[in-house]
Amino acid sequence: MKYMLLLTRGEWQENGTEDERQRVFGQLMEWFTRQRAESHVVEAAQLQPPGTATTVVIERGRSMLLDRPLLEAKEAIGGYAVLEVDNLDEAIAIARTFPVPDGKVEVRPVVER
Repeated sequence: MKYMLLLTRGEWQENGTEDERQRVFGQLMEWFTRQRAESHVVEAAQLQPPGTATTVVIERGRSMLLDRPLLEAKEAIGGYAVLEVDNLDEAIAIARTFPVPDGKVEVRPVVER
């Protein structure tokens, strides 16, 4: 089964020192390399900061652009990964090893048609 991990931007990424950010990004690269080698991660990417987002809002068949992120929240999605694993328990076990000092990892099944 495939599961998407939605990865939030943590306090370390927003306000950490340059040394802390470099250390964590190094740990993340090691984690992704290991997960890819074990064939768990099939796709992943880091996203640009929320301020770079453009949102297309569609209402009653008409669209308009907003020069900001869709979600107006303190937390923002910083990246994603798609896992291919046997079950939700395995996806959760992998998500628990995500090497950041703070943040959240949402685990969501992918609809495969």
